[in-house]
Amino acid sequence: MTVKNELGLLTTVIVLIFFTSACHMGDSSHMSQSHQQQMQSTFDSLQESHKTMLKTYKQDSASLPNEMDTLYSQMRRMHREMEKNHRHMMNIQKQQSMHQDDERGMMGSKMRMQIQNKMSGEWYNQMMGMHQQIGLMHQDMGHSDLAEKHKQLAERFKEISGMVPESDGENNQPKNEEADPNLLNGANLYTTNCASCHGQDAQGIGNTFPPLVNTKWVTGKKSIPVRIIRDGLQGSIEVNRKRYEGHMPAFKARLSIAEIAAIVNYLREKSEGDNAKITQDDVIEIANTYSNRNTPWQPKELLGE
Repeated sequence: MTVKNELGLLTTVIVLIFFTSACHMGDSSHMSQSHQQQMQSTFDSLQESHKTMLKTYKQDSASLPNEMDTLYSQMRRMHREMEKNHRHMMNIQKQQSMHQDDERGMMGSKMRMQIQNKMSGEWYNQMMGMHQQIGLMHQDMGHSDLAEKHKQLAERFKEISGMVPESDGENNQPKNEEADPNLLNGANLYTTNCASCHGQDAQGIGNTFPPLVNTKWVTGKKSIPVRIIRDGLQGSIEVNRKRYEGHMPAFKARLSIAEIAAIVNYLREKSEGDNAKITQDDVIEIANTYSNRNTPWQPKELLGE
């Protein structure tokens, strides 16, 4: 073998070693088997708490206002979606554990795993926020038992959210830049992703979840609703001279660029006035501008105060 061939072979070996090491060292989105077991145990405990809460609600439902029936129905639907996302995430993690010696397979599924981790994390955070808000509603109505059960569930969702592996810094959110927001059904997307908290007509629910139509948070600067949907919102906000306290989770792993544009445009069209449409390019520009954001926005940040 010539010196040139030997150098070529050596270079190939070094590249393969580096590639293999990168696959293992950089894959922070994969859970170890013990991590998977711990997470599933936490989830099973959460499920038992959820069943206990629903049993208590059923016993007390006759004494509660009608709007609570609607809220609980929406909460159960959200819980089922969260369960599906959790199962999907755990299945992907198990598959990754089974094929961890297959470097090509690991690299091929890494992005899928990171996306599902983010989606599940967003669902946990959404459920945490919803239980916090429902708990406060029960507290205001003097239902201390149900208020405490929702508080405990919110804490459990916070715990399991903290167990979701962080990505390695890559922005792997799903994007369908080729899609046309005008061809997507913004009303259906709103119903699927937003109505459970903000109401079917986007007019809010009670004193807990604010309305979205005819508010500066939707009809103001284009970046405001996009940033809220992508990264979430935390803190006290005023909507139509009413104060709301709470937390909205991020949706950037669950919604594509085009879907975000379609939802915002649907809400802007439902609002009074001549509100300019948001294009996919607008959303991409905003997403790129704030690509390093990994925490919910504070209201003052969005309003530039």
